[in-house]
Amino acid sequence: MRHLKAGKRLGVTTSHRKAMMRNLVTSLLEHGEIKTTITRAKEMRKYFDKMIILGKRNTLHSRRQALAFVKTKEAMEKLFDEYGPLYQERNGGYTRIYKLGNRLGDNAQLALIQMVDLENVGSTPEKKDETITAVKEDLKKETEKEAASED
Repeated sequence: MRHLKAGKRLGVTTSHRKAMMRNLVTSLLEHGEIKTTITRAKEMRKYFDKMIILGKRNTLHSRRQALAFVKTKEAMEKLFDEYGPLYQERNGGYTRIYKLGNRLGDNAQLALIQMVDLENVGSTPEKKDETITAVKEDLKKETEKEAASED
C-alpha cells in the first residue's frame, strides 16, 4: 500500500521519472507551452511551481538550486530574467492545462500545458486561443493519418 506517498509513479523507475520531469519543466520554460499526457502535466506542475518560486527569489542560492534541476542555460535566463519578475505578484497558479483528446496508439489523454499571463510578455490572448485550436486540429489530422495507414 502506498499510504502517505506523494506523487505518481507514472510507470517508470525513479531516475527515469526525475529525468522526465526535468525535461518537461525545461521544455515548458523554453517554449511556454508543451503537449503531453494529462497525468504527466499534472505531476509536472509541482516541479514547475518550485522553479518559478526560485525565479521570483532571484538570489545566488536560488540560481544554483534551479541550475541543479533545469537543463539548459536558455531556460535559466528566461526563468530569472522574464518569468521571475512576471510572476512576482502572483501567489501560485502559474500554469493552465487544456485537455486535447486521446492519442490513437494507446488512447492516453493528451493535454496542452501553458504558462499563465504570457500574453503580457509578447503574445495576445487571441493568439493563445488560435494555438489551442491549431493543436487540436493537428491532433485530429494525426489521428486520421494513423487510422488511414492502418487500413
